[in-house]
Amino acid sequence: GIITKIMVRPRPGHAALAHLVIRHHETQIAPSTEKMDFAGDAFPIDWEEYYESYQPPYELKLVGWNEDDTYPHTFTVYVAVLPRKAIVAYAVVDAIKGVLGMLSPKRIFTGSS
Repeated sequence: GIITKIMVRPRPGHAALAHLVIRHHETQIAPSTEKMDFAGDAFPIDWEEYYESYQPPYELKLVGWNEDDTYPHTFTVYVAVLPRKAIVAYAVVDAIKGVLGMLSPKRIFTGSS
C-alpha cells in the first residue's frame, strides 16, 4: 500500500524529553532526514506523505527513547495506508477538478468603489 498521512501525538508532559523515529526495513522514513527525530509536548505533528511499500514485511518500526529519568513517556501514532487503486482514483478526480477550475473564470474583488 501507500502511506498517505502520518500523525504523531506526543502526550502532555513530555517537555521534549521523549523522542521517536519511524522506520521501514531499518530505513528511517520519518522524519525523512536521518539523525532527526520527533519530540515535543502535546502539540500534534501531522503531515501528508507518499511512501510506497510493496515488499514484506508490511510493518513499520517505531523507535522511541526517553531522556527523562523520572517519568515514562509515550507517543500515539496514526498512519493512513491506501491501496494504489485509491491513489490513482484520487489523482484522476484532482486532475478533473484542476481542468474545470481553469475553465471557470475567477473574479477578484478589490473592495474599492
